[in-house]
Amino acid sequence: MRKFLFAAFSVCLSLGVLTQTALAAQRSMNFITIGVAPWAFLDKASGQNMGVFPAVVSELERRTGIQIRQAYEPFARIDHELETGAQDCTILVWADSRARIVERGELVASHPMGVIARRGVKLSSYDDLKGKTISVLRGLAIEPRFDGDNSIIKDSDSDYVLGVRKMAHQRVDGVAGAVPTIQYLARQEGLEQYLGDRLMLADTPLVLQCSKKSANLDLLPALNKAIRQMREDGTIDRIKSENLFM
Repeated sequence: MRKFLFAAFSVCLSLGVLTQTALAAQRSMNFITIGVAPWAFLDKASGQNMGVFPAVVSELERRTGIQIRQAYEPFARIDHELETGAQDCTILVWADSRARIVERGELVASHPMGVIARRGVKLSSYDDLKGKTISVLRGLAIEPRFDGDNSIIKDSDSDYVLGVRKMAHQRVDGVAGAVPTIQYLARQEGLEQYLGDRLMLADTPLVLQCSKKSANLDLLPALNKAIRQMREDGTIDRIKSENLFM
């Protein structure tokens, strides 16, 4: 009798999982992120979404069956879109301040954050930042000590390219943020020769985050499971490597 009940329970559980998967496959969601190469950008030649984020989203779609629409906005705009529920989820650098508007999901990857100085500007230790003017993305948290240090002059910009251009024109002493992204964009702009010393400040988690006002918040466990599997089977590392984001 016990074996029969256990078998029946297992069948019911399996049916429940299958039903949940089938329901997820009929759903659609809106994902938003920062539109910066090589993380996420629209390739003008092909009209295709390119970068790490679109590749991760495409794999999420394949594994969960959920249709995911993508939107790219400046970093400062993303919190508003999540707070209003206009967008369901993002994969972005985690900030504790966002916990009031999102449910934190699975870790996707770690992201090296730091400062790249203008060539010729010494930056061998944290103390070298004091008195320097550093371009920082508006609303982006770098690292607690840096963020709260009033001895560093923070020059807010809407994107990294503006910061790199200012650095090339000697209007700032450096650019703070996601080091691989800053390097990539400098190469794209033909301004890599202006990059000097690098100072790493933190490894910041890139995390799945879903709006507390999302009508699809019940799909977060399915998304978490897929991301966890992608991390464990090496898919995330492969995507990062293929998109020059290491």
